[in-house]
Amino acid sequence: MAAAHDVRALQVRAQVAELAARLMAEHGLRDYAVAKRKAARQLGLPEGYGMPSNEEIDAAQAERQALFQPDEQASRLTDMREQAREVMRVFGRFAPALTGAVASGVVSEHSLIELEIAQDASKDFEQFLVNREIAYKVQDRADRMAYLIYSEPADVLVHMVARDIRHAHAQRLSLERLEKLLTEARP
Repeated sequence: MAAAHDVRALQVRAQVAELAARLMAEHGLRDYAVAKRKAARQLGLPEGYGMPSNEEIDAAQAERQALFQPDEQASRLTDMREQAREVMRVFGRFAPALTGAVASGVVSEHSLIELEIAQDASKDFEQFLVNREIAYKVQDRADRMAYLIYSEPADVLVHMVARDIRHAHAQRLSLERLEKLLTEARP
């Protein structure tokens, strides 16, 4: 009986992950928690039941992209990684790390380029933006400060994080690692 319950729980997690991935892709949701809650609600599940990890949602997004738009997705990823490389070079003195969809490779038309910079550099970073006349907006969500920098083709979201609590579970790419990935991706 327990095995049947475990199988059902895995199926529910997969359903929530697939629907959350679709919501993120089609509606531009960027917050995993919001996408999970909406998916669970649409599936008629009790609150908190069957919640997949962010990695499970990324996997569902990757499957969806491979199935429905493999060429477009690959081109978008390369373009966004090249833009991220240029932005990281501009912000090089702050040792940015690429995170989010562009780092994981699961980008959509709604994806932002997300970078992490050490929180103790926030004043210097803000002064750097002002001196370079780079348009930005400060965001503060759940005591997590970020700068939204307006850019084409994708905006850049720079999260300020404490050096000792950078998201260990999330994929993070240094500029050197990103450049290596771009080199390896060339035919």
